[in-house]
Amino acid sequence: MKGYAMLSIGKTGWIEKDRPACGPDDAIIRPLAISPCTSDVHTVWAGALGERHNMILGHEGCGVVDEVGSNVKDFKVGDRIMVAAITPDWQSIAAQEGYPMHSGGMLAGWKFSNFKDGVFGE
Repeated sequence: MKGYAMLSIGKTGWIEKDRPACGPDDAIIRPLAISPCTSDVHTVWAGALGERHNMILGHEGCGVVDEVGSNVKDFKVGDRIMVAAITPDWQSIAAQEGYPMHSGGMLAGWKFSNFKDGVFGE
């Protein structure tokens, strides 16, 4: 798949990557509309999260569900959805205590373009 990525601090560009695999708790979303936010800009130009290499950017958008994992019960293929900036692990203690942004550790609820490829990809 083609995606717009942070190549390194201060450098972006188009790259090719394998399509991600859909795990049992995951969904694969085909983006319909995306929007860069100040976090994307800050990450690229100021290295807000530290060095990232070939990380597809984007953590906000809307799309269509193309595939769902075996444990996914609330979404089905063809659903139109929003991808929020924070995508926590709702089974974590932090999320259940009201701190979804930090489920799994500090800022761990901010997955896309932090430690997973984001929505600026096919």
